[in-house]
Amino acid sequence: MSAIYGANGAGKSNLIKAVSIIQRIIVGGSLDRISSTFYKMPFLLKKDAADEPVSAAVEFYHNGIIYYYSISFEKNCVVGEELYVSKKDSDEPIFSRRVVNGIQEIDFCKAFMEKDPNNPVFAKALAEKILAKTDLLISFMGEKYTNEIAAISDAYSWFCNNMKVVEPSSMSGITAHLLDSNTEMLALLNKTLPEMNTGISKIEIKKIVLREDDDTLSSGLKRRIQQAKESPGVAFPAGNIHDSRVYASVVYENNECILKMMQPLHVDVEGTEFFMPLESESDGTIRLIDYIPFIYSILHEDKVYFIDEIERSVHPIMIKLIVSKISENSSCRGQLIFTTHESCLLDQKILRADEIWFAQKDSDQASHIYPLSDFNIHKTANIELGYLNGRYGGIPFLSNLKDLHW
Repeated sequence: MSAIYGANGAGKSNLIKAVSIIQRIIVGGSLDRISSTFYKMPFLLKKDAADEPVSAAVEFYHNGIIYYYSISFEKNCVVGEELYVSKKDSDEPIFSRRVVNGIQEIDFCKAFMEKDPNNPVFAKALAEKILAKTDLLISFMGEKYTNEIAAISDAYSWFCNNMKVVEPSSMSGITAHLLDSNTEMLALLNKTLPEMNTGISKIEIKKIVLREDDDTLSSGLKRRIQQAKESPGVAFPAGNIHDSRVYASVVYENNECILKMMQPLHVDVEGTEFFMPLESESDGTIRLIDYIPFIYSILHEDKVYFIDEIERSVHPIMIKLIVSKISENSSCRGQLIFTTHESCLLDQKILRADEIWFAQKDSDQASHIYPLSDFNIHKTANIELGYLNGRYGGIPFLSNLKDLHW
């Protein structure tokens, strides 16, 4: 795991945004297909940065191989793109793509180029005629030539399927379907909620059959029905049914279009069980429920989750319990990387020194991220107290409040 601390404005959220942007560009396959303009913005606090390309790189482990992928781009052009297999002594190039003086060049690994005499011709045609300068090579090869170079397909698959980004205000619209289709996940939820004393005994999934000729359905819900019918078995967010925080799932299965909603079961003062609408629950409880799919996935699947402000709307003790459960599970297969301000997680029984990171700006207002292990911390040290006292950085340095007459 990695927990990233830092003052407001230190760059924590921008790190998560950068990861999200890389994924969205790769999944979309082109700079042109991304609606957000954030990725096109240069570093605004440096005058000559507007004339420099933006560069980003990710090193990741997938199917027993360590990959290194990097991309450099300007507003309307990918000027550099590379994929390597990282090895102990040297890196093995899989492909390299660059634009020099407006001319695009593409090189593939030696094994591919020598495998077939047509492959060098293909690489040349790809650079000159086929691949637009706004398109990504990893996406093009990963989608259209999946069997040509296994390393590209493997790396592309990781970005599409094994990396998940959760933003502070995001709520999943398919949680109800995930819980309904996975009894183990639902059991984990119904074990966790009573432990956290939320007042919920358990969650059940309510199912309603939807019909297109039902005039009481909204136009948005009817569009979801059509989408679900075109992709059987795939869940779609129904949109907010009763509350902007609460989403249901629409899925076409067993030749029917089903609306799935989560129903919390409570017990009143007389001991009688009754269902309460999910929108009656607190923001924190709803967010805890929405966390269950990623917790289950981290425990059982080889996936990486990036979560911005993991503690948002959730009590510190609950967040500490969640992170502790993941940390203590020796069979955990996934990885959790999150930003937080919650100092109670600064406990070496939960996180190692190399799993705790701090974001801080330098005198040029550029963000730097460094691990606690740089400080050679003793395993018995109270790192929470040291952090709050500013020993490791990553906290706001405030003006003297007495001078402000506070």
